[in-house]
Formats: sequence, structure tokens, C-alpha cells
Amino acid sequence: MSHKKILITGASGFLGYHLSRCAAAQGYEVYAQYNSGNIHYDRCTPIQFDLRSYIDMGNMIDDIEPDVVIHAAALADAARCQREPALSYAINVEATQNLAGICSDYQVPFVFTSTDLVFDGVKGNYSEEDAVNPLMVYGEHKVLAEQEVMKVYPESLIARCPLMFGAPEASDKTYFSAFIRSLREDKEVNLFHDEYRSVAGAKSVAEGLLHLAEEAAGIFHVAGGQRVSRYEFGLAAAEAFGLDKSLLKSMSQKDIAAANPRPADVSLSISKARSFGYAPLGYQEELQHIASGKYL
Repeated sequence: MSHKKILITGASGFLGYHLSRCAAAQGYEVYAQYNSGNIHYDRCTPIQFDLRSYIDMGNMIDDIEPDVVIHAAALADAARCQREPALSYAINVEATQNLAGICSDYQVPFVFTSTDLVFDGVKGNYSEEDAVNPLMVYGEHKVLAEQEVMKVYPESLIARCPLMFGAPEASDKTYFSAFIRSLREDKEVNLFHDEYRSVAGAKSVAEGLLHLAEEAAGIFHVAGGQRVSRYEFGLAAAEAFGLDKSLLKSMSQKDIAAANPRPADVSLSISKARSFGYAPLGYQEELQHIASGKYL
């Protein structure tokens, strides 16, 4: 068992929760940074501060002396990023650039979690070599962050992650929790049949990030292995949880006037990550694990 020290930023978030739990299960000494909310995870040391404070960030790295840093903190609400671009820039770009710079100074392996929304969704099945072309502020700022990380610390790992689902207790604010809750309350849910993602379980992604952090540098797609529409995924989730599939209504992106532009197909090729030993479960299998209550 490892007794390496790992610092996970954004540990109160959805991916951060799964990362903290998976790292602890693997024997890491986990330092779980958060800004708001509360963290009471087994075998994790919570650390509260705002990542926009460069001095606090440097002091933290100095105090902990982590063996690896996974930066999962973000302002990930795309609609809010669109409304408040200055806040998005401060959190998603500047804080990332600063943390990468500090990790470079200390030569600590650094993992930055980016997004499939760096792509415009025109072609799908994107590889790491495909040109980025984000449609929204959130994606634009993740691209800028990727570029800054590569500039200040080229040995970093940039992991582009997809739409994720996972343990319902991780957060009640995710689309997945809201979706399951709506079906349990017999409410209809509209889902796009023409929006495609490489949806993945957060446990598979977390375990993949922990594995790749030790092995790899550069840009990697750490996602699910299947291209699936939001509607298809909804049907599979309802099936796994034994909920009423007739409550799901198929609709097209064209049916709604969205405040934010939505890419049609940001599915990702994960062959590069697979060649480094990344092995995500299929989404149906992972949904079964979650529904059974034996996920983490």
C-alpha cells in the first residue's frame, strides 16, 4: 500500500469527492482542499482556503510537501461562467496557472482536470491531437488554462474529462442526482437524443487519474469508452435504478433556445489513455454498481 501524500483541490465537488475516496482506499495520505461546504471523508485531512489566494496555495504546498497534486477545483457551472466571465477566469485560469507554477517550483507531479467542452462538437470522437474550438466561456477558459499549464509546467498531466455520474451522496447539485430525484418523484425529464458525450462513472475517472498521475504527462482524454446520447444514457440509468422509463422524453437540441451554446457531439477517443493502462467500466455496468449501493 502506498503512503504517498496527495493533495486534491475541489474536494467538496463531485469529482473531488470520488478522487478523495479512491485515493484514501488506495492508501494515500489525502489532503482534501475545499473553499465552501463541509468535508467529512474517512481518512482525509480537510483544508479550507480560497484557491485565488496565491500565498495560501504556496504555503499549503510548502507545509504538506505532497507527492502529487490533482487540481479538480473549478467553476464548472457553464451558465454561471457565461454570466460571470471575470470570476470564471480568476478560478478556472489564474488559480490553475498559479498552482501549476508552484508545483513546477517544487517539482511536484501536477494533474489538471480539463473538459470535453474544449471542442465544438462538430465531428465527435475527438483525439488529443484534434484542434480545440470551444463554444462557451467555460470551455474557452479551460483551453486557456491548459495552455498556461503547458507553458509553466510542461511535465504536467492534463486530463480532459467528460460528463460524469457517480455516487448520489457526492453532491445533490449534479445533473445525475437531480435526474434520479426527478424520476423518483414521478416527474417527466426531457433529454436530448442528439447530444453525444463519452459519459463516464466518476470512480472510473478518479481511478484513471490516480493511475495516470504516476505514469504520464501531456494531454490525455480520461472518459468513458462509449459514445452515448443524453437520452440513451437516461434510459440506462432509469433501467439500473428500476425507475419508470416512460417519464423520459426525447427531444432535440433545436427544440430549446439555450442561453449557452451546446456542442452536439464531444465524444472522446480514449485509446491513448487505454495504452497507459486506463480501463474504465462500461457506463451500464457502472450504473449497476451505483444502483446497488456498493459503489465506493
